[in-house]
Amino acid sequence: MDTRIGLDYIVENREYISKLGTALDTSNAVVKKQVFELLSALCAYNADGYARAIETLEFYKNLKNERYRFKIVINELEKASNVEYQVALLAFINCVIISASNLQERIRIRNEFIGKYYLKKIENNIYENYIMQ
Repeated sequence: MDTRIGLDYIVENREYISKLGTALDTSNAVVKKQVFELLSALCAYNADGYARAIETLEFYKNLKNERYRFKIVINELEKASNVEYQVALLAFINCVIISASNLQERIRIRNEFIGKYYLKKIENNIYENYIMQ
């Protein structure tokens, strides 16, 4: 299947927001890794794909009655023992920041990670994994 066709289909069909958001509500790390990889691809694909990825996080936040939309990303990063999954999560964070529509949006999202102590948690997690190796 052509990747562009698949991404276009997800972008054009808003019901995939709930499907992807619901797919994140699992204990299966492989499924969550695949969802985050798909969300990363959507972020990088185009502005509408970026919007769908952010809407998916908002959907999940509301589904789980969370306060912050990026909480799942940080929680997963903290508890993930699989390095490939951690890489997928960090790649997603980078895609969200880099694919923002303008500099002010990038700064706002970056500050959202910093302001919620997410950055410190990420740094601690990476440092701990580095020490173990």
